[in-house]
Amino acid sequence: MKNNEKRHIKINFIILVLLVIIGRLYDATTTYLYTPDLTNEANVLVKLFDAGWTSIAIIQSTLIILILFLLYFYFFRFKPDLPREKNLNIKQFASFLFFNDTISFNKIFYKTPKNKKTLFAAIGYIVSMTLIAISFVVGTSTTFLIISDNYREIYKQGIPYILYLLIVGLIVYFTIRFFKIEFKKYKQIT
Repeated sequence: MKNNEKRHIKINFIILVLLVIIGRLYDATTTYLYTPDLTNEANVLVKLFDAGWTSIAIIQSTLIILILFLLYFYFFRFKPDLPREKNLNIKQFASFLFFNDTISFNKIFYKTPKNKKTLFAAIGYIVSMTLIAISFVVGTSTTFLIISDNYREIYKQGIPYILYLLIVGLIVYFTIRFFKIEFKKYKQIT
């Protein structure tokens, strides 16, 4: 790998780390400004476990450290075992990455992958990218809750459900993107 390419990877990693941290701080800050006692918080942890700010901070910090570690793994340690076969389609390739064969694509939806390093790299990429996007969307939504009576009324009509659907959609999008990025690397060497 050339020095320019290594530098580009380091810069991308640093930017993503900063975006994760800034996004989480933005979301937390706007949440605190809107609902300091968390009575209006839509976070599942708050609703299900009656978690307070201390619990949320500990859980969020721990998860962010884990996610950033997995993102680091993806950028700097992940070297996938690529198939020797040429001309695989993306489904066959994804199957190979997770299960070391080209015929197990459907298992992705219900079975834990055999290839744990691919699983960890995928989680690092997918969750980091999703977290960046959703942090800024939720932070902005909360900002509108603070400044707009009209938005507060609209929000009550189901915006939290739309945000949850957006999270699922982003996970699907970034999962597909992960496989496309890795597939492109495979195509370049075969």
